[in-house]
Amino acid sequence: MLEWLSRETAVDASINAVPLVILAYFSLLFESASPWSFDPLPVLLTHTLTLFPLVLLLIATYVVARVIERDRNRARSG
Repeated sequence: MLEWLSRETAVDASINAVPLVILAYFSLLFESASPWSFDPLPVLLTHTLTLFPLVLLLIATYVVARVIERDRNRARSG
């Protein structure tokens, strides 16, 4: 499934693991602790401010890993 991903690329892209874990933790914390009663606006804002950056960071990490691996393969062959 991840044949294109080398160990070096995984280590390079793993720098984003800490913010991903923090964003996921806060999202789960807000959902489980529910600091507000179920008022749609605070719930929507809370999840938008945590899940949207989480998704963007996941996409950016994937793209960066692909670019790193592509450039590494070009450097080896050229």
